[in-house]
Formats: sequence, structure tokens, C-alpha cells
Amino acid sequence: MATFNLFFGKILLLWGMFLLSACAATMASSELVLVGSTPGDEIIKTSLAIPAETTVDFIRWNLRLYDNDKFVLDINYGESQPNTLGFKEGGTVNTFTGTFSVSENNPFNAVYHLKSADFSADILIAALNDNIFHLLTPQNQMMVGNGGWSYSLQRKVPTHNGEISLRSAIQEDSSIQVVYEGRTPCQEIAAEHPEMKASDTCFKIKWKLTLMRDSVTYQPTTCIIRNIVDNQPRDIMGRWEIVRGTATNPHAIMYKITVYNLAEPILLFAGDDNVLFFINKHHEPMIGNKDFSFTVNQKRP
Repeated sequence: MATFNLFFGKILLLWGMFLLSACAATMASSELVLVGSTPGDEIIKTSLAIPAETTVDFIRWNLRLYDNDKFVLDINYGESQPNTLGFKEGGTVNTFTGTFSVSENNPFNAVYHLKSADFSADILIAALNDNIFHLLTPQNQMMVGNGGWSYSLQRKVPTHNGEISLRSAIQEDSSIQVVYEGRTPCQEIAAEHPEMKASDTCFKIKWKLTLMRDSVTYQPTTCIIRNIVDNQPRDIMGRWEIVRGTATNPHAIMYKITVYNLAEPILLFAGDDNVLFFINKHHEPMIGNKDFSFTVNQKRP
């Protein structure tokens, strides 16, 4: 009988360990982790209770959203260390906890509202698809980044990548010239456009995209792409056009850029007048990393 009880006890122990492992796996699978690096403009510094006088070149985010509507946000911020991806003296680290809710807020299908006792204001993040997210202003507008960083976050472990579901919010534009700038990861672009001949060690591309319009009709005409690959600046002339709608998103507006030395055009999804997202030939957004997103921003005056 003692032997039977010992055997039965081992079975119960193993079963308990199995249940704990299954529970842990379920909890892990329900965790949504977003990463990225954004600028440190006044609006986001205020929300994150970063003193106004603090110099912040960029903020690195690690945001964990749980299925019990709670979140943990780890940030690292400060002055960038030249020629590295880090901060001077390691920067400053902070952690926030709180709760979140999700709403539908036109033109976004899902907006995450992050609330914390340590925030001075709620943080709003729009889901563009399952992998790409973008911070919003309190007025529900996409936050506009700069030539170094954008306000996009991405899922740390990407899932199935579909098209952006956003209705592009573009106004009738009478500008003769508009300029977008930003930095993106390198290898994914190199895979889409091998003619760029990026090295295996290339980890970022600096972009400056100048789009011109006809002075009478305001229709797209020529463009100039200046990118820096492997620290080598390149200026490429081309033409651009506006493409409206896809099979799954009739409200999408895309900029199609054709240049002489690339076999395939560069495609950009217009979130609004200020923020463009790189997409592949299947109209799926390209997924960045903790350092850079595939986003460019309209250059501010």
C-alpha cells in the first residue's frame, strides 16, 4: 500500500507540474510585447513625467500588455551616444505600471489607452495591424517624429503580417514640394532592393525623400531620394504617383516611387499627411526593431 501511495503521489506531483507549465505557457502567449525607439518631444516627456529641462534625444520602449488589462512599461532615455545605439552614461531607466482599455476611434480600428498613476496624461497608441503600432496625440492625431526616430512601435515577436487597416487621412495638398525624413533598419530594405548593395553589417539607412508636384495641377511629378547606406550618401532621381485602395483596404493611399536603378518600386503607406510607412510588394508593413521603425516623417519647417 505504501508503494502504491508513493507512486500515486508522484503522479499527482507530475500532473501538478504539468498544469503549472501549461498555465505559464498560456500566460506567456497572452502577453503582447511592443518595442521601439521614439523621439523625446515635449508632449511625450510630459506624459511620462520626464522633467522638461531633461535633454532627451530618444526614448527606448518595452511595453508589455497583459490580457487582464494591465501593463508594464520600461523606458530608457537620455542623450544618444555618438556612433552607437545607446545613451551617454547608460541614460535613465524608469518603469511604469497601470491599466489599459481599447476603443475604436475613427480612423483607427483599435486605440490602446494606457493609464497610470505616474503618468501626467493617458498615453494613446493606435494599432495599424497586428504588428505595427503608432503613438497618438491627445487630439487623436499621429505623432510626428524627426530625422532620427519615429513614434512607431512594433510587436517584439511578429505574428502573421497583414495589410494596414487604417483609413488614410490625407488632405488635398497644394504644396509644390514636401520632404520626409527618418531612419529605418537596413537588411530588410536590402532584401527588397538588392540593387542598393548594402553590406551584411549595414544596420540602418538614413532617408530624405523630396516629393515634387506640378505647379499648376498639383499632381505628383518627380522626386529625389537621398539615402545613406553604409555611411555612403546616395542621391537618386525618380518619379512618384499616388495609388488609391487595395483589395482588402479600399481606403488606403500609397505613394509609389519608381527610380531608375531599382528593379522594384518603393511603396509607402500614407497614414496621414505627416507620417508614411514602408510596405512590401504585398502591401504589408515592414516590421522594425527596438532601435528603428520603417517610418518616415514630414520634415518640420
